[in-house]
Amino acid sequence: MELKLFPKHVGVWEGTYARIEADGTLRDKWKSRLTIKMHGNKYHQVNQYFWDDGFEECLDFGECEFNEKGQLIFDNPRLLGMAYESGRSIILTWEYKDQPDSILFEQIDLIGNDDHRIRVWKWADGDTFNGITMINERKVKEMHEIDPQFWIDLPNKRTNGQASRSDG
Repeated sequence: MELKLFPKHVGVWEGTYARIEADGTLRDKWKSRLTIKMHGNKYHQVNQYFWDDGFEECLDFGECEFNEKGQLIFDNPRLLGMAYESGRSIILTWEYKDQPDSILFEQIDLIGNDDHRIRVWKWADGDTFNGITMINERKVKEMHEIDPQFWIDLPNKRTNGQASRSDG
């Protein structure tokens, strides 16, 4: 298995999320910090979200494994899905386990010198389109620059419960 894109996404990314309703109105906006590491066939991502009203979340997606086809499979208490490389993009599909009709489609692209990511989530429930989330991020640290203490302190930072403010 040779992964070309996933290794370029390890490190720390900071940016903004903007949730847009199907009719084009802005529903919500928040800041983000994503910490991602890879070792062997395992991928670990932690999303920290920050709203202007002081509310914060820390979502730990745990260690997920790549299968023999190079697909990243994730199955945790909140989500079930997969991600794979396609051309210059990483493509994801997932569903929220507590919302059985939900389906999300994500595309992640690197631009510039691979230190700028643009992402979009497309939200649907059954045959209803619910809008998009636009994400703009810049890499602020490489994987080797992540403080090892981050991973030690992570269990105390995690947001508990299945529901997330960022889920919509």
